[in-house]
Amino acid sequence: MEIFDKKGKLIFPDAKRFRKIATEKGIIAQEKKILIQQVYCSNGHPLVHPQNPKFDNEPGIHLICEGETIWQSVYLSPFQGDCRKEFKKEFKMGEILQIYCPECHTQFPKFAPHDCQSDAMYLALFFDQEANYYNTVCVCNVWGCYASFLRLAGEIFSEVRTQISTRRV
Repeated sequence: MEIFDKKGKLIFPDAKRFRKIATEKGIIAQEKKILIQQVYCSNGHPLVHPQNPKFDNEPGIHLICEGETIWQSVYLSPFQGDCRKEFKKEFKMGEILQIYCPECHTQFPKFAPHDCQSDAMYLALFFDQEANYYNTVCVCNVWGCYASFLRLAGEIFSEVRTQISTRRV
């Protein structure tokens, strides 16, 4: 995407276009929160179901997380930047997790490295059933790191930086 037009002027993103795309992908801005209403694994299985545990009356995002000694369902809040989640047993703070679809058990693909610790990665969850990397929710695979970003039409739509450092020195 071009940053400057032919006259050298800075091109600003089209806010109306992004709002339209966001609405189509199930993203709703509520006051100071961004609600994610639909997200899929790379095989097109939905991760948000009405029967999932609720966060402020909205169903959570269901993932299977595997650590060194634990394999369990984890439900993330559907609000970007909201640290709430439901699970049965706590992973170790800073533990790198393998994260899978609860339906087909396919691992979520790595999207980009994250700097909260040396082996941390952003994993891609998709707004499209076709697993389009232009439209993704990217979450860090480190337990206790809440960094995420939403990518629409290949552009960063929203980003949350982690508040808790899990970096081991």
